[in-house]
Amino acid sequence: MKRQTVMIVDDTPANIEILSESLGDDYELFFATSGFDALELIRADKPDLILLDIMMPGMDGFELCRILKGEPSTRDIPIIFVTAMIEEEQEIKGLELGAIDYLTKPISPHIVRARVKNHLELKRYRDLLETLASAADRAKKEFLRSVSHELRTPLTPIIGMTDLVLTQEEDDNKRKYLGMVQKSATRLLGIVEDLIETSRLEGEGGAPENAPFHLKSFLDMVVMEARAMADAKGLTFNVHLDAALPEVVVTDQAMLHKVLTMLLGNAVKFTPAGAVGLEVCRQEIAGEQMLQFSISDTGVGIDEADLERIFSDFTQSDGSITRSYPGLGLGLTLARRMTELMDGSIWAENAPNGGSVFQLQIPLVLPDPDGVLPTSN
Repeated sequence: MKRQTVMIVDDTPANIEILSESLGDDYELFFATSGFDALELIRADKPDLILLDIMMPGMDGFELCRILKGEPSTRDIPIIFVTAMIEEEQEIKGLELGAIDYLTKPISPHIVRARVKNHLELKRYRDLLETLASAADRAKKEFLRSVSHELRTPLTPIIGMTDLVLTQEEDDNKRKYLGMVQKSATRLLGIVEDLIETSRLEGEGGAPENAPFHLKSFLDMVVMEARAMADAKGLTFNVHLDAALPEVVVTDQAMLHKVLTMLLGNAVKFTPAGAVGLEVCRQEIAGEQMLQFSISDTGVGIDEADLERIFSDFTQSDGSITRSYPGLGLGLTLARRMTELMDGSIWAENAPNGGSVFQLQIPLVLPDPDGVLPTSN
């Protein structure tokens, strides 16, 4: 088995020698006598654990720890501070920066070996669990992808044949049951399509395809589709478009359309009576121009505890989300993932007078003035 690696960082060679002798030949050891040298070596070699002195000239141990914990490639490396300082304030500072333990000077070889061994064992088991979890997640996604494609194959002709029979059947009772079959098959196909889309977004095909398009024409299409859903259920559909909206924007039009369709579809689905609304405006947030879409309804509302959980992958063992909001499906999970791919954010709120409001924000990117604009639909 490959020996685990330990980096010892101390500006005093005698302290490095004591720590090296304490660890013996059980580990592969690396050394640095300054924070700057250590940072370069750690970024290159990624040791399994770092023994780090605090009081060093130039870059002290606290600063080096702060940098390492701020970088994705090094933040998970365990750091044990080695110091003669035992003040509570300094100890708290080190732990808050991300260190996992302290060793105090003068060094006890037995304590050094025990603590290094324990923390490396914990890291090894954590790494193993992460590897197993990743493998299980990949297997699950591959299974869902395969099953989804297998399910979609027969569902499409079932829906098509049912539609064909409905056009020829005159018996009202039979038409009723055929309609139920078609509706259920269509709903199941929608779930299958969501599963396939989830797998695609989490794979290599999830990158957004940004291109300029006319915002008003796009919103007219979204409004027309949403109004048809609302009218079919007898709901009022309210629309407010900010006069300051630009004519042309740049983002993934298909992805944005899917997110808005999901949010508006859910608003209609969970509103038994009343109204559904869409508001689109231009906002400046922290100096950045954003497009904000607000989808409101007068429906059942959402429990405060579930306002964030409804965007999860529905992996809770108790299945509480799907029981509380039957028919929610994977739509909000997909909406969250697509929004993240567009560098945006999405969240839900409860409206003061009942119902809920879903907020979607994406960066407002305008086309290059020298580029060619798309023609209006």
